Amino acid sequence: MKHRVAVVQLALTFLLSLIVSFNTEAKDINLGWSGQGSWSTLPYIVAGERGFFEKEGLKVRLITFRGTNLMLTALLAGELDYATILPFLTGASARGLPVKILAAVTKSSSYVIISRPEIESIKGLRGKKVGINSFGSSADYAAYAALSRSGLDPNRDLTILPIGGGSPERFAALGSGSVDATVVTSPSEYAAEKQGLRVLVSARDLAELVRIPLTGIGATQKKMEGDPDEIVRLLRALRTATSLLLERAIIASPCSKEVCA
Repeated sequence: MKHRVAVVQLALTFLLSLIVSFNTEAKDINLGWSGQGSWSTLPYIVAGERGFFEKEGLKVRLITFRGTNLMLTALLAGELDYATILPFLTGASARGLPVKILAAVTKSSSYVIISRPEIESIKGLRGKKVGINSFGSSADYAAYAALSRSGLDPNRDLTILPIGGGSPERFAALGSGSVDATVVTSPSEYAAEKQGLRVLVSARDLAELVRIPLTGIGATQKKMEGDPDEIVRLLRALRTATSLLLERAIIASPCSKEVCA
């Protein structure tokens, strides 16, 4: 009898250990982003490197996309759990697609306008070519706002060219002479200055001018309805990372309070 009880206890202990192991196993999450290279992506990097995702029981895989249309397609197909670029999600939702913005991790963009060295100011772009990623994008709006504030008419006084891709592609177009100026994400301006290019509008100044939350978390309506607890844990991890960035200046950029706060 005692032997039978011992066997039952052993079996229950084994089953309990399996249940605990199952419950504590991190859940795989696919999160689409534009890749490293911008201050506005720091919360995702810090959340991963500091173990904030893991503490919430999440194993987040950051998948880089060079085009927002591809990211949207993957999100709608269920290949992505979440997307991080907010402006295109806003446009998709306005078109009636079942996507929503859940949260923003930045309160503004980290865009910078850089140009060829002979152009000394925004007004010097009259008659020139300015590269953006695509018409209607947040980069397009940033360029439009900065140009208009300087007294230029973006529709008549210069040519705005859609290049596609991200900051690396626009940076390359400027270097090749295809455009005279372009909008990129900070900290690309440091590399630009080393190459002799000019910063026309800094990230700090453009963040004050263009108050567009650039990065955050968006998902489909189906995801929102099916995994509310997972969403709370994901957002909690990112909030912890953002708080750390604001508290620890050594980790964050000089303009983090303008961009992330």
